[in-house]
Amino acid sequence: KHDDQFYKNMWHSVLSGSAWRGEVINRRKDASLYVEEMTITPVRSDDGSIRNFLAVKEDITERKRTEEARARLAAIIESSGDAIISKDLDVIVSSWNRSAERLFGYSAEEMIGQPITLIIPPDRHSEETAFLDRLRRGDSIDHYETVRMDKGGRSIDVSVTLSPIYDTSGAVIGISNSIRDITERKRAEEALRASEL
Repeated sequence: KHDDQFYKNMWHSVLSGSAWRGEVINRRKDASLYVEEMTITPVRSDDGSIRNFLAVKEDITERKRTEEARARLAAIIESSGDAIISKDLDVIVSSWNRSAERLFGYSAEEMIGQPITLIIPPDRHSEETAFLDRLRRGDSIDHYETVRMDKGGRSIDVSVTLSPIYDTSGAVIGISNSIRDITERKRAEEALRASEL
């Protein structure tokens, strides 16, 4: 809810002859709250004095909810322990979270707009082609164990989950990658196997 100062500032702006635009929280007849975007414009008489005001309002409650949901999702992706990367169907990176930065050594600025193949060893490029064909059809790839490469060329054992990204019409427009470093687990498994020989 808005405090008195909010409304004082709003009316001070309008009464001084300026248009005011902002978001206002109002209450419906059923007592539920909603958010409206409002523009209040002074209407002047022939002598230049303010005669009345024209208010244009738009209920933006759903838009605000969508924006808040997107912001929450972005925060979850940024704070995830897994590297979460999105790319288009030409395998060009469009998002790169902090865990991807830590795991692969490339900043988001370095990777966005670049091909995902920068982190795929050359002998594994065929995997990407095969995955892409499946993802275009709407399939997902869950927990596929493979190898990726960091900025310095070091090999990293990873588990990769790939999911298609759809547009509003249901067409696949990109791919979401969730990548988990399993290097320590693989080392432990190899050590266990060696100890059993």
